[in-house]
Amino acid sequence: MIMRSVLYLFLILFITSCKSNAELSMERGIQYYEWGKYDEAILEFNHAKYYQLSKKKKSYNDIQLLAQTHYNLSITYAKMQLMENAMQEAQHAYNLIPSTDHRELISLLEQQLVSNNH
Repeated sequence: MIMRSVLYLFLILFITSCKSNAELSMERGIQYYEWGKYDEAILEFNHAKYYQLSKKKKSYNDIQLLAQTHYNLSITYAKMQLMENAMQEAQHAYNLIPSTDHRELISLLEQQLVSNNH
């Protein structure tokens, strides 16, 4: 009886601790970014975005994760000097969650775009 209770408890903990496909793609994307594999990072972040956008009902946590995905894509595109793509992703992140971090990223990208045009 005790063994069955422990087994059920373990099963409940295992099920509730599983990460979504979007979260796993985000983690892989971050790892690729840290390794300097930016094309692979973008691919993983886009996978995360696809998983999130295909979800019919979105919670606030889902929207936060989607905003973070756009933010990560923006940073990665900027690292690759693809500033228009970076700006577009930063604006998507800000539109979802208008945070200070997202606003600051947009400002930095605007400054970079201005300096690139001179």
